[in-house]
Amino acid sequence: MTHAQYLRIEKLTRKNIVEIAARHNHREILAELGAAQGGHIDAARSGFNRILRGSDTAAAVANQARMLMGAAGIKTLRKDAVRALEIIFSLPPESPIDQDRFFSESVQWVEQYFAAPIISAIVHNDEAAPHCHVLVLPLVDGRMVGSDLMGGPAKLKALQADFHAQVAQRHGLRLPRPQKHYNAVIRLAAAQMAIDALHDNGELCGTSDAIVEEIRALIAANPEKLLSLMGRTMPTPATIKGGFVKMMTKPCKPEKPIG
Repeated sequence: MTHAQYLRIEKLTRKNIVEIAARHNHREILAELGAAQGGHIDAARSGFNRILRGSDTAAAVANQARMLMGAAGIKTLRKDAVRALEIIFSLPPESPIDQDRFFSESVQWVEQYFAAPIISAIVHNDEAAPHCHVLVLPLVDGRMVGSDLMGGPAKLKALQADFHAQVAQRHGLRLPRPQKHYNAVIRLAAAQMAIDALHDNGELCGTSDAIVEEIRALIAANPEKLLSLMGRTMPTPATIKGGFVKMMTKPCKPEKPIG
């Protein structure tokens, strides 16, 4: 099975956000580690993480950003200014792809594509899938231009295409398929279909209304994959027209006896 490339980019805008992001990437936030309730980081494997670029502490990473801005004559930033771009590359768990080569080439691609300072790049091997966090200081020609550097939908699409051509394709990864965008009514109707399927299995009906509503909201955020796994298709305006209220207020079926 051919896997899709995973590249995510995010604007970091809060005060001290560079150090906060670096603390996560450097595993300096103890509450995130596996010993904490709900922690998804396996601290026993954190020793296998690797720093590809930048300093070995979050404070030093943040200090480098300040020094680079100071050298460019930038003393203050607007409250909503983009202080960094964080780019994340990921590989599927247990992927046969040469991890060292892939992440090294990915970081080099960031450097060439954005032509802005990389202040940190760290590979994480202590979570479910290996991935790399890259922090870019959006300093170009003496100006902080984070929003322009990231751009809108067209520029993000071009970014994905360029990364695929320059890096991902060589490692056997494909471009991600475009996601369909459904309106809120269809997403909620799809969530109800999924809940009905769970009701039919007799597993959910005894759950409190508050929990059912929370499950409905979570499903509605992205219901297509769950319905597909259940062997159902997304509803269309024609299938829910006139029946949406009835569907959403449908009483719970009696729970089927187990066995």
